[in-house]
Amino acid sequence: MKKLSFFLFIFVGIVFAVYSQGTIKVLTYNLLNFNNYTSDCTQSNNNHVDKAAYLKTIVKNQNPDLLLFCELGTNISATYTTNYILGNSLNVDGETKWRAGSPTGTYLINGFFYDKNKFELLSQPVISTSLRDINVYKLKYKLSSVDVYLNVIIAHLKAGSSESDIQQRRDMVQAIFDWLSTQNANENFIIAGDFNVTSSSEPAFQLLINPNNPSYAFYDPVNKLGQWNNNYGFRHYHTQSTHEDFNSDCHSGGGLDDRFDFVLINASVKDGTAGVKYKEDSYWAVGQDGMRFNMSINNPVNTTLPEEVITALYHMSDHLPVVAEFYIGEQNSIISLSSNPDFYVNVDNPACDNLNFVVKSSYPQKIHVNIYDISGKLVKSLNEIYSLSEQLHQINVHDLCPGIYILNFRGEKEHQTVRLVKTGCE
Repeated sequence: MKKLSFFLFIFVGIVFAVYSQGTIKVLTYNLLNFNNYTSDCTQSNNNHVDKAAYLKTIVKNQNPDLLLFCELGTNISATYTTNYILGNSLNVDGETKWRAGSPTGTYLINGFFYDKNKFELLSQPVISTSLRDINVYKLKYKLSSVDVYLNVIIAHLKAGSSESDIQQRRDMVQAIFDWLSTQNANENFIIAGDFNVTSSSEPAFQLLINPNNPSYAFYDPVNKLGQWNNNYGFRHYHTQSTHEDFNSDCHSGGGLDDRFDFVLINASVKDGTAGVKYKEDSYWAVGQDGMRFNMSINNPVNTTLPEEVITALYHMSDHLPVVAEFYIGEQNSIISLSSNPDFYVNVDNPACDNLNFVVKSSYPQKIHVNIYDISGKLVKSLNEIYSLSEQLHQINVHDLCPGIYILNFRGEKEHQTVRLVKTGCE
């Protein structure tokens, strides 16, 4: 019974630590030739003025903090399209928080929009490919007393099913990893967009999840890998097409039976080792309820969202947006509740080779220090130490795998738990 109570206390400490952070939402969306007019997508059946109103409805309903768009046209200019979305879909009805990254490219470009109250845009590298640009945006989270950074990659891979199309998708992903190899793998990375893959066995997707250097690997937050195309088993994750019929020359028909659109995360975001962590069960193809297989987003009647939002999703694009939420903020300074306000621990967090800490109490006493993995298994102990004011102690943790651990300090009458972040060492 004592052991159960002890781990219940640890669990409460973890929940307190995790949920004391902020939460952000990322939304990625293929806007289907937004302000790009072709013989199929015309001003009559895909007018960007109408689409801006649909986008406004969707964004207001989902309330994201970061918007990652594909298929923005450059009619007049890329800047015109970006500013049109800002002025007609985002900064509307008194809202002023949205800013945009600088657009690049000349045809079917990516678009990036962020909440300026939460993020500062530090840099925006461009990864050039033979087809179109892949865009990277490095952000600093502003609502934290410690520095937290997030790198967002937007990729719109080559469409098509021919061998050359499949190879070109793979080549585009290789260009991403050529750039990633020059970056710190322990930073937070999210990659999102329209990947145009039909299964997780495609070379492009395999390279994303199984690169030559595993430290740069990306992960599917919902871990739903397989043959997505026309597979009823993946009906909750299909994002294309929102239209069952082929009456529109712009929207693809055939109903929802492909998973083209993704938000993938790297190990730092999966494990929460650098201030950003995926929020479980937050990944959603917006409007998808699993009742759409080879059918449209509005037939049968869709009750997942208000009717006007479902209507907007139907008319806006032949893709569904995908959202995912993330905890973000001061994980490096999180300390759980102590049983005595005069007993506290200051931990140098995260740790790589050595864990440094100071224990202070109102009177000298023996302290037991234990490290547990997230399941509650003891993985490391430190012999008894004495709590002396401002005395630095150290534990070698080089042999622990990167991840989240529970660090427990127990005195004669007091105790405290701290969530420990163990990082990989360069």
